Amino acid sequence: MAETTAIAGLSGVHVAPRTQSRRDFVPLLMLCTPIACASLLSKFGIPGYASLGIGIAMPLLMLVLAFGMLNDCMRIEPKRLGFYGITLSVLILPQLLQAGTFSLNSLLMLSVLHLPYVLVVRRGDELAPKALTFFLYIARLLACLAIAQYFLQGFVDKAFLYPIDNLIPQEFVVQGFNAQGTISYYSTQIRATGMFMLEPSFLTQFLAVAIVAESVTNRRLWPLGLYAAGILVAHAGTGILILLICMPFVVIIHRRWDLLALGVIGIAAIFAFAEILNLDFITSRANEFDDPNSSGFARFVGGFYMFEQMLWPDFKRAMFGYGAGAFLDYAHMFTIEVADMPMTKMLFEFGLVGALTYFAFIATSLFASPLPRMLSVAIGLTFLLNGMYVPFSHGLALGLLVLTSTRKVQTITANVPLKTTRAARA
Repeated sequence: MAETTAIAGLSGVHVAPRTQSRRDFVPLLMLCTPIACASLLSKFGIPGYASLGIGIAMPLLMLVLAFGMLNDCMRIEPKRLGFYGITLSVLILPQLLQAGTFSLNSLLMLSVLHLPYVLVVRRGDELAPKALTFFLYIARLLACLAIAQYFLQGFVDKAFLYPIDNLIPQEFVVQGFNAQGTISYYSTQIRATGMFMLEPSFLTQFLAVAIVAESVTNRRLWPLGLYAAGILVAHAGTGILILLICMPFVVIIHRRWDLLALGVIGIAAIFAFAEILNLDFITSRANEFDDPNSSGFARFVGGFYMFEQMLWPDFKRAMFGYGAGAFLDYAHMFTIEVADMPMTKMLFEFGLVGALTYFAFIATSLFASPLPRMLSVAIGLTFLLNGMYVPFSHGLALGLLVLTSTRKVQTITANVPLKTTRAARA
């Protein structure tokens, strides 16, 4: 069947391309908006709240999903709604039953932020390839902009290379992120953000997920090189960490042996041009795990020391935590710098019981998509690398995985080009 036709419901009636396009518009809007909120719209803030790190992304996402509900383009997934209710009960009840203070605002924010996880776009499984194509187009755009940002700094005013941060009034730009950080302490070279991303680390994670997605859905190699170049000019290590975990499984499970040769060429190129491109950040980032004064230590190591002294010795605290919103209060009392990461925050505030329940809910939501499982793994890793209330991970998860899932799922075959997949599904 031609790609420009589709089956309308179960009737077998062919729908004209223009009619099909109108029929797909609102459901596609539901899927593409979260992806845009995680990327193109992530820097734009709400006046009066932008200084607190609050942007338009999550409010806009909620409005669009409400629009979809009103237009009957979405439905509630009963099983996930039940799991959502159980998760909230496990997180909230210990706060109410044990003596002590907790942040009601923190609990409300947590519950509202994860409310979209109980929703599913009607025909979302059919439209998942189109949402993935939209995501990959944005990834290519960001990679091209990042490369231009990095190599044009000696020729173009930096205000024009980072226009959102420099030319838009600050009350409309989300604050609190390292949007124009230099590649090293003594350098004047600014790390690339692709113009639209909050900071380089988000750019590298976005492009790393794109590399995984591209690798498991088709065999084109040139986009992989483009994404990899974008990661290198961002000079951030979190995207590389995602690739180190995911790509060996991609190669083995999806039989992408050609990527081994590409990886060897890439590593050789890194060694050859390391000095020109200032790529010593790769080794310096790896050394951060042993340096208590580094951001890498604060994000991924410091929490274990905090747990050892403040959490594990007290059985009750280890099981149920210190209470919602308590992490920052106790982190300031700790001698080692500890970042507000999801795993650290959930364990400290809600204990083993709450953290295991929460991450089980997230995992079941992410792995219900018809898209390849390695994409779910890659996006799942972004949850562990960023703040819990940052829209980035939630936007990718909702647009590509959560809202596309159905109870009867036919998994999209890996290594099949997206156009072929759409034609087959039509």
